Amino acid sequence: MKWNSGRLWLRITVYSLLTLLTLLVVVQSLILWKFDEHAVRETLGRVLQEQHRNVTVRGAIKPHVLPFPGLDIDRIDISQPGNATPAITVDHLEARLAWLPLLFGELEVSKLRVDGLKVQVVRHPDSSLSIADLFQRRDTGRFRVKLDTLRLRESELDYLDESTQHHQTLNTLSLDADGLRGDAHLSVGALLSGGRRPLRLALETPLTIQDDQVTLSQLQAVVMSEVEGLGESKLNANGLLRLNFAALQATGEQLALTLSSDNPKSGFTLRVPAFSASFKEITTPLATLDGQLTYGQTHYEAVARFDNVKLDEAGLNADHMAGDFSWSVGRQRINLKLNAPFTLLGMNQIRMQPLSLMAQVVTPLLPRGQLVAKMDGALDGTLDDDQLNLRVAGTLDGSDMAITVSQYGFLKPRHEATVTIGKLDLNRYLPESKDNAAVALFQDTRPIPLDWLDYVDLSGKVTIGELAFGRFRVNDVTASVLATPQQLALDQLSASIYQGRLEGSVRLQREQKPKLELKQKLNAMHIRPLLLDLFNFSRLDGVGSGEVDVRAQGTSFAELRNTMSGTVAMSLNKGALSGIDLVAALKNLPSELKQWNGAANPNQKTTFSTLSASLQLEQGVARNQDLKLASQLVNVSGGGKLDLIQSIIDYTLDVQANPHEFSRLKGVNVPLKITGPINSPVYALDFNAMVKGKKTESEKQDALKQQLKKQITTILP
Repeated sequence: MKWNSGRLWLRITVYSLLTLLTLLVVVQSLILWKFDEHAVRETLGRVLQEQHRNVTVRGAIKPHVLPFPGLDIDRIDISQPGNATPAITVDHLEARLAWLPLLFGELEVSKLRVDGLKVQVVRHPDSSLSIADLFQRRDTGRFRVKLDTLRLRESELDYLDESTQHHQTLNTLSLDADGLRGDAHLSVGALLSGGRRPLRLALETPLTIQDDQVTLSQLQAVVMSEVEGLGESKLNANGLLRLNFAALQATGEQLALTLSSDNPKSGFTLRVPAFSASFKEITTPLATLDGQLTYGQTHYEAVARFDNVKLDEAGLNADHMAGDFSWSVGRQRINLKLNAPFTLLGMNQIRMQPLSLMAQVVTPLLPRGQLVAKMDGALDGTLDDDQLNLRVAGTLDGSDMAITVSQYGFLKPRHEATVTIGKLDLNRYLPESKDNAAVALFQDTRPIPLDWLDYVDLSGKVTIGELAFGRFRVNDVTASVLATPQQLALDQLSASIYQGRLEGSVRLQREQKPKLELKQKLNAMHIRPLLLDLFNFSRLDGVGSGEVDVRAQGTSFAELRNTMSGTVAMSLNKGALSGIDLVAALKNLPSELKQWNGAANPNQKTTFSTLSASLQLEQGVARNQDLKLASQLVNVSGGGKLDLIQSIIDYTLDVQANPHEFSRLKGVNVPLKITGPINSPVYALDFNAMVKGKKTESEKQDALKQQLKKQITTILP
């Protein structure tokens, strides 16, 4: 025999194939001959008899031979315990047996494919599951289940929690498990519905099965959701997971959950070194959270630690949470340190009480420092409503402070707040002036910073015991506040100001050049410190009332001063005009007549009982024609203008002695001219008034001599 003959090998191959084919035909004939559909139905019907469940095959049962022997079964129903209502239904099932055990008379199921599986799972109030009995070991009779391959297609898992009435469904469930007898691999895909929006789920992991325990050694799962206008969000899970189906418990190690989104751009990671879980609760001794979120120019960062975390049907609870959170927008940043127990009831209601909070505000608006507040209180809120409520009290840079604030929305938050501050000195945080002295408010040429309003939507009430800005001082401030990107408004404004009272409103409209609207009523206020702190003007003193209704436009307080238009009316009592003593000058006429021309003397003043005036402002210039000053010894009337831009005064006054006090000065009218810088004006006789109506130079000189002679003669004894 020639073993290298081609014909020999051809005959061997043909005979072998014919023998194998004959063997398969014989086996198939034996299987078909032995197959008893009725017996199979009865056997399946008794499988779950101990659990008081009925298994009913409503479709056909067909034997299968190639490539693996087995059964194809249509329409299987598994009832609930004790009644005929289906709890599990299967459209089509394919079970395949292993060839080698079959040759020795053993029926070993090695492959299983299920199409159209529908399972109803109910979690009872005692935390038990309606399908828990199906995971118990049982006698399978002649059949032995030792799967190597499992397939699920177009399946559905329906879950209902009877305690919370929470209902969710896994649709289009697809599962592939290969190599289950050794180093297996599992992949799962599904669509979860029942929440606000459907979620797509996918899972990949190596798989090891040992007795009742399944180990997912390198779990990689992702949950995806898409919201119109916001893009896609993903939740990735990685770690090691062990499932014990006999005890219905799970444990895990090095679990990392990462939530990310496209718009807003975000990424948050929750790390759990170890945890244990059952259908009643999930517990872990430690969990950490870190991440960031960016939306436009708004940026959030968070780092937090949770101790002794427990998740059950009531919600999520941590014995203690310590976190560092920051919120930045543009050049502004707020840093928060939180310490509190943490509770999330029903995975919706947040509670943190007692809460210890330290807040730090860092901004170019405060180039010399930063606002630091230390407070205690409580925080709560509801995630479904995108709402947080904070109630705290403590200190702001050593001053007492209390805040109640509600936030609506997380991406574009709106706030409603009530703030009470004992004392706030903004000069501590503003740039130092070159001469280390506070500048009068309306002389400040620095741009008013308003870019922080781009990211603010705030309404509420504010109360400040004492407020300092520049040299400006007010006490007992209360106001309704509205701050939006378009405007900053203080309505129902009330304050104690320079021993008097102020009421009114302030509104700043944001445009290319901001517009200021100021409406105020002043009562019983000391005028001198107010004028000094606002305009650096100290020549007028007294106590009185007034009304202010002005408008201005500019990017700095100096520009606002230069564009002021509107009306100002005031009435002062028991005051003084510094720089000249009109009474003394009149008493000493004519010897003092020559001294009517000269600079103001800060040591001299003219006291008065009343002073009233109304001013019309237009582009930083105030004009007045009804000034009246009355005292026991002298009366003054007249008008003129105050140029706030150039800080100069130009007033014409008519000074008259009171004839009841100085009978010998009866008929004496001294025209007085006040001109020059507001802080150092020049007082002079108004010679123009004396020669009014005279045309030639000689006529003017004669009139001037006669007027002076008349004045002097009247005074002489």
